Amino acid sequence: MSVGSNIKKLRELKNYTQTFMAEQLNLSVSGYSKIERDETDISLKRLEQIAEVLETDFNSILEFDEKRIFNITQNQNAEGVQHGYTVIENQQNISNQGLEKLISQLQEENIYLRKMLESFIEKKKD
Repeated sequence: MSVGSNIKKLRELKNYTQTFMAEQLNLSVSGYSKIERDETDISLKRLEQIAEVLETDFNSILEFDEKRIFNITQNQNAEGVQHGYTVIENQQNISNQGLEKLISQLQEENIYLRKMLESFIEKKKD
């Protein structure tokens, strides 16, 4: 797999659009699209920026193998055979880091909105 293809697959796993990635990297959508299509060389600095947006490191991008992401397993239980996907520990850690960051952002937003609501209520009383 090529670096651009790896970036695309990781982006898709995060449910990020090319537009979102381009905005985060201060690129045009067509410029970002060229990266995913391997139509432009990527500097180490740019690769680090992409890795940061994708909440991973550049080695994970370079060594990405989609076959290692999901290990299709058959789990036996009392109700019979159940098909499921087991996420590799490394990718699960990346996802957990992303979830922790999202939770933190939502908590900060919640505090901000509460302050705005309190301010609105105080103005309404006056």
